Amino acid sequence: MALKPLADAVSLLKNPILWLPGVYAGVIIASSLWLVFSGGEFIAGKLLFLGAVLFPFFIAGAIGCISTRDYGYETFSRYAVKYYFPVLLPVIVIIAIIILLLILFSIPFAIAGLGNDPALIGGLFIGIMVPVIIFSFYADNVAVSEGLKVFASLKRSMIIASRSFMTIISCIVISGVGAAALGMITAMVWGMILADRFTQYLDMGMAEQQKIFSTFGLSDWQRILGPHGIAITAILIGLYVMLLISVFITYKQKCFESAHTEEPEIPAQSTGEYDEKGRWYKY
Repeated sequence: MALKPLADAVSLLKNPILWLPGVYAGVIIASSLWLVFSGGEFIAGKLLFLGAVLFPFFIAGAIGCISTRDYGYETFSRYAVKYYFPVLLPVIVIIAIIILLLILFSIPFAIAGLGNDPALIGGLFIGIMVPVIIFSFYADNVAVSEGLKVFASLKRSMIIASRSFMTIISCIVISGVGAAALGMITAMVWGMILADRFTQYLDMGMAEQQKIFSTFGLSDWQRILGPHGIAITAILIGLYVMLLISVFITYKQKCFESAHTEEPEIPAQSTGEYDEKGRWYKY
């Protein structure tokens, strides 16, 4: 199980340096959300893209600090620069593999006349994406912790994943449950702070509320929330992302270390020969 790595990850978060990836991601998401609700959709898109491109710096730095047990800013900066591309390039390769497999597997369905079925294409996408993500789950951890290149890190991740499959599944499930629970708490806090903005809908049933809110566009939310509500929404979602990312990166590295220590040791092969009486002589 992946409960001990979770406890180890939470205890490691006492080091401020490990919060940098979460703070960075939270600021990017909060700023982009505020820009979208304030009419800056174009700038928000550029900011999200730039934020995603720079994010591997923070992942590599955090993993480097955890793997070396050195939580100084100098170590973080050194690993962030050194392993930026070893962390980024496997992601690009994984995306390319998913797209290629999706195209290849969708050809027979297109020939059979089923290529326009959204449910079928969606199921095919999930069926391809899930195993690829699972077997490449530790690619960034391997790249930083073991100093491997792109394809070597993907191969190494596949080997570790095949030996610790349940650890990865547990990590994903626990992370998903934690994200859902944290999301519910964030939504409750958001609703309590902005309750006065939704007084006109409080007397309606839940089904009627969902029906109305499902038809809301960007302008409707801007009208209801106002500048103050938009800022609060962006800040709360940014805090949610900050906590989620910080815990997940640390937790995944501890799961990797746990799976790494559970690998069977391969005995060293000695060279030599047997004599005519069956006795072994080592060179």
